[in-house]
Amino acid sequence: MTHTVRVPASTSNLGAGFDCLGLALDIWLEASLIPGSGAPEYSGTLADLAAEVDVVHAHLSACGATKGYHLRMHSDIPLGRGLGSSAAGRVAALVLERLVRGESIDNDELFRQATGLEGHPDNSGPAVYGGLVLAAHHPTHLALHRNIAVALAVPKHTIETATARRLLPDTVLRNVVIEQAARAAALVTGLARDDGGLIGYGMQDQLAVQHRKDSISGFDDAVHAGRDAGAYGVTISGSGSTLLALAPPGAARDVAHAMAEALDRSDNPATPLTPAVSQQGVTVTEGTE
Repeated sequence: MTHTVRVPASTSNLGAGFDCLGLALDIWLEASLIPGSGAPEYSGTLADLAAEVDVVHAHLSACGATKGYHLRMHSDIPLGRGLGSSAAGRVAALVLERLVRGESIDNDELFRQATGLEGHPDNSGPAVYGGLVLAAHHPTHLALHRNIAVALAVPKHTIETATARRLLPDTVLRNVVIEQAARAAALVTGLARDDGGLIGYGMQDQLAVQHRKDSISGFDDAVHAGRDAGAYGVTISGSGSTLLALAPPGAARDVAHAMAEALDRSDNPATPLTPAVSQQGVTVTEGTE
């Protein structure tokens, strides 16, 4: 029997929701364990991936799940761009392990394990559950108004999460913490109400963006371009290098193109994308091939 799992991309932080807020996107990783032998097969954004650096293959091999199977993976999630590709891979590996063993899938346990391996609950949450997820004392679905759309500008250059982490200060001032809390509350409220003013205020992160934005050539110009094209706000998706904007549905395409063009003008070529929000998290299909 072939075991197949699909996991969505995710954008995290969304501004002031640093390390605790994530949103699933309709961009997918698909991984299958197919009866038989052979080397792993990769396609899409994984086409150049080597098996020895693939976390999915490493996990499945370590737990013996590849015995009698070979791995096939296709992904449309850009790698190293702050769109949850690593979390999607971790979730896929954990689910495939359970399927091979004939075990049931408990999403809460899956989230805990994926977060333990990945270290990013703001990506693991939407990858497992779909939708807008707050990683609080337990993962919690939050309301997202249907009139809020996503616009992305995805640069060609990548940023390693570890590198982005090292740019952050070890301590922050109390007034910064207070302002960040206010912006996070405004962001969550604005996302539920479709209140552009609250969303824009809440997307202005006080902890990470100011330390990371210089790693993205043309960042300030792209932010201004996105807002001028109708975005409520623009920020860095996860640790970057992708820029994320939230906007009314009718403006999303113009926003994505405006941001990408601004990055292009700074010799930072980027692709505009307007993925839908995925209310569906990890999904499983099984059958013969």
